[in-house]
Amino acid sequence: LFYYYMKVGELYEVRHTWLLPHSTSDFWSSCGPVLYVGEDVFVNQDGKKIVNYVVLAGGERRTLDQSFLKFLEPISCSNRKAGV
Repeated sequence: LFYYYMKVGELYEVRHTWLLPHSTSDFWSSCGPVLYVGEDVFVNQDGKKIVNYVVLAGGERRTLDQSFLKFLEPISCSNRKAGV
């Protein structure tokens, strides 16, 4: 799965926003680059380990679950140099 390759401090863009729920698609369509901060792990009362993923997007800290990561694609170095 893609999320194993995410690197802390790297920039990503949100893709395929038309597949997102309407309530969140406007934010993700216009948030610009997303900075991956890292994992946020906790253990629930049943002892199950829960892993979420933290990003900075649109000036806000957002916590994502694994299902959202398929919408994030890395912004390549060549795109950053071109100002994309």
